[in-house]
Parts: sequence; C-alpha cells; structure tokens
Amino acid sequence: MRTPSLLRLPRLLLPSLRALLAHRTRSLLAASGVAVGVAALVLVSAIGAGAQRELAAGLTAQGTRLLVVRPAQVQRHVARKEVRGRVATLTPADAEALGALSTVDAVAPAIDGSRLVRSEVGTSRGLVLGTTATFLEVRGFRLARGAFFTYEDEEAAARVVVLGARVRAALFPAGEPVGAVVRIANVPFEVVGVLEAQGVTADGADVDTQLYVPLRTALRRMFNTRALGSVFIRVREEASMPRAESDLRAVLRERHHLDERERPDDFAVQNPERALAANRQVTRVMTLFTSSVAAISLLVGGTGILALMLLSVRERTAEIGLRRAVGAWPVDILVQFLAEAVTLAAGGGLVGAGVGVLGAWATALTTGWPVSVTPGSAVVGVTISAALGLVFGVWPAAQAARLTPVVALSRS
Repeated sequence: MRTPSLLRLPRLLLPSLRALLAHRTRSLLAASGVAVGVAALVLVSAIGAGAQRELAAGLTAQGTRLLVVRPAQVQRHVARKEVRGRVATLTPADAEALGALSTVDAVAPAIDGSRLVRSEVGTSRGLVLGTTATFLEVRGFRLARGAFFTYEDEEAAARVVVLGARVRAALFPAGEPVGAVVRIANVPFEVVGVLEAQGVTADGADVDTQLYVPLRTALRRMFNTRALGSVFIRVREEASMPRAESDLRAVLRERHHLDERERPDDFAVQNPERALAANRQVTRVMTLFTSSVAAISLLVGGTGILALMLLSVRERTAEIGLRRAVGAWPVDILVQFLAEAVTLAAGGGLVGAGVGVLGAWATALTTGWPVSVTPGSAVVGVTISAALGLVFGVWPAAQAARLTPVVALSRS
C-alpha cells in the first residue's frame, strides 16, 4: 500500500532543503522580501495597539462621565485681524449654576496660564491651573504624595501648589517636594502635594506638565481676572451624558441672555469621549495605511518566492524526471515543491517577526512611544507568510508535477 505523501513529507523535503542550501544567496534574497513585510506588519501592529491602549488609558484616567465647558473663540473680523483669544463670559457663578443641575455630580471651575516655575535646584515652564478642591474627584486623578488643597485654602486665597509629575521631576530631581517652596512668576508657593503621572488625555493635554493652585489665588493674585478658562463637569450617570450636555447649554444660554439677543453660544461643550473616538479613528486609518504598505512588501516577497521556485523547477527537471521514473507520483512532486515554498516563506516570516518585535522594543526605548507587542501579531505574521508561500508556490509546483519522466529527462 502506498504511503500518503504528507506522511513522507520529511523525506520529500530533504532534496528541497539541499537545493535551497546550494543556492544560499538567492534563497536569502527571496526570504528577505517576506521578512521585511512581516517585520513591518508586526511593528505597525505594535505601535497601533500601543496608541489604542494609551488612548483608552487616558479616557479611563479622566473618567467616562466628563464634560468640559470652555469659552468660545473670539470671532475674527476682516477689519480687525489682530483680535484673537476667547470671550470672557464664563464665571464662577456659572459653574455654581451648572453644579446645581440634577444630572451633574460635581464641577471644578478652572483658569489656566503658562508660567515659569523655579525651585532651588531646577526651573520649568508649566501650565498653572487654578481650580477648586473638587478637581481630583471630577477628573479622577490620584495623588502620589502629600495632599490636595482644601476649601479653606480656596477661601483664604492661600499660596499653595500641587505639582504634576513632570514638573516635580524638573524642580525636585532628587529631593522631597512636599513642604518645599517654589516661585511661580517670582511669587512663593508652598508645595502641598504631587500627582501621579497621568500622561496625555484624550483632548491632547499633557497634565503632567501642569501645576494646581486654589482658584481664588489664581484669579486674584496670578491672572487678575474674574473670568474662567474652563469648567470640568462630572455627570452622575454615563447614560445621562446627552441630557446633561443639553441641560448645561440651556442654563448657560439663559444666564448669558443669548436667546433674548438671538446670539450663538459664547461657550463650547467638549466631550473627551468624542475626542477619543476621533483619535481612535485617526489611529485606525494610519494603521490601515501602514499595514497596506506592509502588505505590498509581502506581495513583493511573494513574487520573489514565485520567481525562485520557477527557476528551481527549470534547473531541477532532471531530478524531477528521475524521481518520476523510479516511481514518484505527481502528488509527491507537488507536495515537495509546495513544502519548499512554504518553508522558505515561513522561515522569512519567523525572521521578520523577530525583527519586528525587536524593532518595536527599540522604538519604545528610543522615542518613548507606547507600543504593545502581542504574540498574536507575530503568529499572524508567520501564518500569513506561510500562506503566501503556499499561494505563490502552487503554480511552480503544479508545473513540476505535470512533467512526465520522458519530457523531464529529455529537457535535462
């Protein structure tokens, strides 16, 4: 009884391996095309997955029930192109009115501006944000050490400050920051706390470069204004987000008398979850684009394998004829050359997966980009490369299998 060809695959592969090793240079060139495509695929997948994870972590850190109200941009007129900035109609009283809504859990009014900050050993430029004691609750941030300022600090317009993680590293690279004094625009402030590292939020803000002071301190002693720069709002339930957004628009339009004057909104409501969805879409599009480039590289590698296998069939007609003459069946020849193509492509895929993983780690170390290397991406890359060898090896293998002993030996 004849043994099936698949069970004799190890014996069938020996002539193929000898042929590949006999022409190492062209075999390496054919496999390198597949390796480049798989490496690009693994690297792109790692960067894309890391970006998605970073965006998801940013949304989790700031909460899924957050709305942000900011003043609208000043409309620019042709005759006054130099006029720019934001309107100054958002006030602490507006924040109190928004906090009274039934759909709102808590609010944290804020005003911000860039200032130079100095300690005894370091200097940094950060975004000083004046806010209230409810800020941590609304934003979902956590303290690494010390404490946040209190309602009493707000009422007294105390000169106390909480540092973001990167500001703390710049101002106090080795010492203990809590209890120390820093100078913000040459005004001394006592450090009472340090936030944990938060990273970049969905709206693109790097909160680790921010400093936090009591709202009244910021309004009176730093920015000399009565207007707010933003109001952070924590909604009671995620399902009531649309209703809460509608409610706060109605309250602000009524308080600013916009309906009476038939004026558009002088404020903007931002939903970080929408910003996150937009960022996810951009990330998906970029990942798809770069994956398409990797797919083209794989196709180029596949054509290299096709060319190599066609050349191999032409050079080995005598071997094929001899094997047919001593009893080999066409399916044996077909399996032999298909296995040769798959082995060549899968070997290139394995090398490419390893290079892609190393490239992802190197990218993370050198650029600081978030990457997420998963075994699944490497397995998919190797599987695709093996399938590519199977697809591009069918035609040469079929040509070899169709050769009869007489024809094959006559061509040798």
